[in-house]
Amino acid sequence: MNFDDLKLILVPTDLSESADTALRAAVRLAQTFHAAIEVFHVEIDPTLLLPPPADAISIPLLFDKVLANTAERLERLVAEVRKAGVTCTSAAEFGKSHAAIVERARLAGAGLIVLGSHGKQGLSHLLLGSVAEKVVQHAPCAVLVIPLPGHS
Repeated sequence: MNFDDLKLILVPTDLSESADTALRAAVRLAQTFHAAIEVFHVEIDPTLLLPPPADAISIPLLFDKVLANTAERLERLVAEVRKAGVTCTSAAEFGKSHAAIVERARLAGAGLIVLGSHGKQGLSHLLLGSVAEKVVQHAPCAVLVIPLPGHS
């Protein structure tokens, strides 16, 4: 990959500490290579979690507040990135995390995805899998996985 041609860095966030660490790394990269950042959040689709008819019932009751809170938090992240002198936008959607991230990178024309890793190991990794691992396997561009400090 030629970083001289890097125009957009996609930074998926689950609004966790590991995602914040990845965003800080992405800001440094964007400043160095004069790239823009898009902060991208995937809200888990309630139909993936709840069987019918609970999925239809839960959407207006549960997710309106969640979405409002998420939008507020994304705007704060965007403001922090812009304060560092980097052009930044945000986007959010419902879906399955790794698939939505890969598709967003493709549609947005991202040249790099920078994402944090929670460092799950053992049974939790076996049962849940790693979003970062799946993104690396299927991404249309380079992927930089940033571990939390102190985690391997």
